[in-house]
Amino acid sequence: MTKDVLDYFKTICSIPHPSGHEELLGNYIEEFAQNHELDYARNEIGDIIIYKEATPGYADYAPILLQGHMDMVAEKDADSNHDFLTDPLEIYEEDGYLHATKTTLGADDGVAVAIMLALLSDNSFKHPRLECLFTVQEETTMDGITHVDKDWIHARKMISLDGDVVGETNVSSAGGVQLTIRKNATFVESHDQGYKFYVKGLLGGHSGDAIKDGRGNAIKIAGLVLKACLDNGFDIRFSSLNAGQKANAICRDGLFTFQSTSNKEELKAFIHERMEEQKALYPLEPLDYTLEEEQSGHVILDSDALIHFLALCPYGVEKYSYYFNHFPVLSLNLGIMETTEKAVELILLLRSENEINLKLLVNEVETLASLFGLSVTPSDEYYGWSYDPDSQLRKSYKEAYKKAYDKELKEVPTHGGLETGYLSRIFPDMDIVTMGPNCIDIHTPQEKLEIKTLYEVHDFIKNWLGEL
Repeated sequence: MTKDVLDYFKTICSIPHPSGHEELLGNYIEEFAQNHELDYARNEIGDIIIYKEATPGYADYAPILLQGHMDMVAEKDADSNHDFLTDPLEIYEEDGYLHATKTTLGADDGVAVAIMLALLSDNSFKHPRLECLFTVQEETTMDGITHVDKDWIHARKMISLDGDVVGETNVSSAGGVQLTIRKNATFVESHDQGYKFYVKGLLGGHSGDAIKDGRGNAIKIAGLVLKACLDNGFDIRFSSLNAGQKANAICRDGLFTFQSTSNKEELKAFIHERMEEQKALYPLEPLDYTLEEEQSGHVILDSDALIHFLALCPYGVEKYSYYFNHFPVLSLNLGIMETTEKAVELILLLRSENEINLKLLVNEVETLASLFGLSVTPSDEYYGWSYDPDSQLRKSYKEAYKKAYDKELKEVPTHGGLETGYLSRIFPDMDIVTMGPNCIDIHTPQEKLEIKTLYEVHDFIKNWLGEL
């Protein structure tokens, strides 16, 4: 029996594929190509392209590139024991949506893989030659798309399946760069009162899509609260700082341990007051905290530098668009904070459609870090995708969507990073549209996929390909 698109997605959920560890899913896709006797190629990093020849009568039509990424953001609730490297996702259906238990679902971008596999295995519809590109590491380094062999791709019309709202097509996307802020740590033994300060309960979310919503960030909140402690004469010396899981996810929770010689009751009362103030700033989020005493141990010399940097470092939207209402064009996310034996590191992700804006914000962060003796290392820079007002493929998409649903297709920019940026740079004449089913709260354990829209997008593409 032929598998449908939801069957393929459920199979993908059963195969571990966090970003940087897509080999098992890649093996499945390669075996799929072999079983269906389709030409394909796979490179050393793990990207795969599968070709399906045109149906009779369509050989003279221009080929179409369909594209999505194999990897998923691996986020989970604090009380989850899920191992993303070995465990299948625990999925369930509820009220027309597919969920995962206490973890991300990986609909971003498992739906693209599922749609392409369903189309490749289906011989019942008309289409030109199809080139289906499956990339790796989109959610982390963008290394997958940058390693794709240019000679693999002959199409100049591309359907990116990395959209997450039915009835919308992205017309541009942000470029970005990751910054690692590092403070070399000297630990010294201390016997003062220890504390565990745990900030929790925030919604988090995709740092491109959700950053415009003004959501709280546990790293930023902790920095502001502890800076207030210093300003009011309380002694704060860090032992460790550990927060966040992904650079491109807004930090939902974090554990900040420190020691202090200050009066215990006065310190606890002051932190409580400051946290109540923070809660008032995020009325739609279940922000909470715990402050527990613990045994003394080691502390980091010059903790003040870290506290001041966290309090002063930009977070959130820095600029909005002049042309699209409430659309961010420059932002910064505090993603991960980790303490090792030798250093404390904070990983930031900066996004902008404009390279000049991005460079100016990088310079601002570098200047601030230098004032407190912190180093900055940029990495994983990726390109933005500029708006093409003359896209013929988007024109065709809008006409087909209107005909199918008697609705207007919405053209929207995205502050998220898409692989369209790199492909449009190496193929300047590539005409690109994006689409995808309704994927809600991506990059969080609350992620869910509206099942009927997965079928809707699959069926629309299946019918539209015969018109291209």
